[in-house]
Amino acid sequence: MKYPLHTQSNPVVGEAARRLIEAIETGQSITNERALALAKRIAERRRRKAENNAESK
Repeated sequence: MKYPLHTQSNPVVGEAARRLIEAIETGQSITNERALALAKRIAERRRRKAENNAESK
C-alpha cells in the first residue's frame, strides 16, 4: 500500500497510550481483537481443510 508523502502519524493518547506503555514495560505486544479473531478463524479453517484432505487420501 502506498502512502502519500504528506502522511503524518498522530500522537498516541488516552487508553491507547496506557496500553502501549504497559506493553512496552512488560515486553508484550498490542493486538487488535478483531484482527486476532480473524487470524484464528483462518487458522481453524486451514486446519480443518488439512484434516479433511488427510482423511480423503
